[in-house]
Parts: sequence; structure tokens; C-alpha cells
Amino acid sequence: MAQTASTPADTADPISDAAASPEASLVARNLLKMVLANSAGAPPALVAIVQGFLANVLMNDYLNWWNPAFPVKVADAQDAIDQAIELNPPDPVRALVCHAQGLVHRANGQPNLARKAFREAKQLNSGFARAHAQFGNQKAALDRLDEVQGPLDHAIRLNSRHPATGYFYWGKGRGYFEEAVRSKDVADWSNALKCLGDSVKELPTVWYNRCYLAAAQNCNGDQAGAQQTINDFINKFDQDTFTRIKQLKPDPKDPARKIMLDFVQPRLPGHCVEAL
Repeated sequence: MAQTASTPADTADPISDAAASPEASLVARNLLKMVLANSAGAPPALVAIVQGFLANVLMNDYLNWWNPAFPVKVADAQDAIDQAIELNPPDPVRALVCHAQGLVHRANGQPNLARKAFREAKQLNSGFARAHAQFGNQKAALDRLDEVQGPLDHAIRLNSRHPATGYFYWGKGRGYFEEAVRSKDVADWSNALKCLGDSVKELPTVWYNRCYLAAAQNCNGDQAGAQQTINDFINKFDQDTFTRIKQLKPDPKDPARKIMLDFVQPRLPGHCVEAL
């Protein structure tokens, strides 16, 4: 599961394989819990890093809707974060913990607090590629679109073969999608299409990159390509995922997400349900 250290990004994020695979994530979650259950007398720094890893794995499962048979509570991730911080870990470990805290803030609908947590994570460990990427991704949620691409490009430069590269391209694609939606001129979908396509290729295990890709293809006039992306999505994912997507409520204040949901929801199998 661990990567061979070849760049600072690798050494900053040694179990990042778990971020790309629900199966690896569940294995990592169970192993980390086992280590913590038998950590009496272990060095505090070691316990802190295990708590930090656990918080990140829990939040990755939560945000990606992974491993629903073994549900995750955000409170459990926050508890792991709090316990790690109490151990006063060194900066590289604190960076990992701050990254998890950013994910918790995101899940709790606190985008600016999430941005600050990701900023602190990348400041504490400049080689932590996922922290740079999440910092840029968070800017899209705050409509600071001219600040999205730089941190994501930096994450890719740190390690273009990082196991989480698909998330980096997702962030870039989402940012370009937002730019196209808000463009006052003729929308240019080329960058969104390329980055979202790269994300699907590198990260085929999440639902959102495919949904945004299909919507971008449709907006670009490629109805056949959009429908093929939806068909591929339907063949790969399950009815529980489709039901959850159908239950998402388009937010008029988030036009990009609304465009995506307006296109995707009617094309998914299953009965229509009232949006939550």
C-alpha cells in the first residue's frame, strides 16, 4: 500500500494509495484502527501520525461515498484529529492532521475554514502535494476562480505520478467548468473537458468527475459523448450511488453544480425522488 519514496510528495503522503481505491481505503482504515488499539506505550509522534492517517482515510470514505457497508461519522474523524493535536506532533504530522481538518470543514459546509486548514497544511509541509491540490480546489468553492489552477499545477509538479493525481485533475477540471459557466463570452469548454477526462482516467472510483465530464460534454454540444459518459457511469456504479445523486438538491447559488445535476439526474436509472 505504501509508495516508494522518490519525491517530497511521496514522503509527505505515504499511504496515498488509499485515497484512490475504496478497497485500499477500507483495508487502511482497519489496519490503522488495529494499530491504535495496540498503541499503549508507543511514541506520541507515532500515535499522532496514525491518528492523522485515520482521520484522512475516514474523511476520504465519507466524501467519496465509499464503503457504505461500513459507514463513517465525521465526528470520528474529528476525534482522531483532536487526539493527534493533543500529542503536539511535529510539523509534517501536523500538516497531515490539518489536511484532514480541511476535509472535515468541507463536509460541515465551512468552505473558508477548509481553505485555511489546507493552507496551513501546505505551509507546514511544502512537499505535501494533496494539501496544495485541496487548497486550489477549495478556491473554486469560494468563487475565487483565478486562484484555483496555480496550487493544483504545483501539486502536479511535485509529483505527476502521485496516486491521487486524479483528484488534482478533478480540481482543475472543476475550476475550468466553473469558469466556462460564468463566462460572459462564448464559453470555452476545452480545458474542462481535458482535465475532467484525465481525472476519470486516473481516478475511476469516484462519481463526481464523470458527472461533471458528461455535463461539460453536453454544454460543449457533444450530446453523443455526454450520453456515452453517462452510460459508462451507469455500468460502473450502483443504484445506491444513483439514488444519492438524485437526492442532491441543485443550489441556485452554485450554477455549475446546478448545470451538472440538471443534466445528470434525469438520466440515471431508478424512480425520481424528491430532492433533499
